[in-house]
Amino acid sequence: MIQDLTRFDVEPTDDEVAFFRENGFLAVDRLTTDEEIDALVPIFDAAFEEVDNGSVGDRPGDSPKVAYQSMFPELRFPELLETNFWRNARRYAARLLEVDEPALSGWSHMIRKPVGNSRLAPWHQDEAYWEPELHYPAALGAWLPLHAVTVEMGCMQFIPGSHRLGVLDHRFYDDDPVHNLLEALDVDTSKAVACPLPKGGATFHHKRVLHFTEPNTTDQVRRAYPIEFQLTPVRREGPVPTRPWVDAHREAVGRGPLDILIADGQVVRNSL
Repeated sequence: MIQDLTRFDVEPTDDEVAFFRENGFLAVDRLTTDEEIDALVPIFDAAFEEVDNGSVGDRPGDSPKVAYQSMFPELRFPELLETNFWRNARRYAARLLEVDEPALSGWSHMIRKPVGNSRLAPWHQDEAYWEPELHYPAALGAWLPLHAVTVEMGCMQFIPGSHRLGVLDHRFYDDDPVHNLLEALDVDTSKAVACPLPKGGATFHHKRVLHFTEPNTTDQVRRAYPIEFQLTPVRREGPVPTRPWVDAHREAVGRGPLDILIADGQVVRNSL
């Protein structure tokens, strides 16, 4: 069981904190143990079992995303909240964001890039997906592959310093507002940095840093387990930013602003 694994603790160095603040991302070679990675793989696979047995993904109205993304696995597998990864990633997040650790909450998802049936993740900013009626004071993503990961498998790539640009205009990469796969417009990729990782390594990225992954062209499934850590978002005072892609997605799926969020395995109301 996850709870019975060897405890492993690590803290960011001052140099890592400075690098993140300058560039908006950070690669860490060891955030958890190989033992824990091996224990996470069956949980990851179980999170996709409904897709694999055909009960999700082929129904009318299902987004294609359900085939490669499992949202909030900690609701089904609460032991994920007790992992070395969750604990160490939260510690890193607090230092990198310059906030008190107890003030942060997290939610996660799992992303699968199959062998021979993969796609790229276009250049985008995470905040472009979120509710524009809310202000997100501080947030970052911690991205853990469940194996060593290469560029060819789909490691994370970043554009240094792009977290200072504000939220850029985005479009639907495949012109499908239900699918809601976003691509930032007019991105200069000439300074992009790829971050291959050893097993047990992870990356961190600011909510506004531009990032991207290649299709998986290897003979191994790429399993990635990201956690988003954030201070509690609050309702904006003043005008709401115009984000037509958010409006188009809401119209396509028939919903308004989301008034709930997931925080450390709990469903809570936000301020909308």
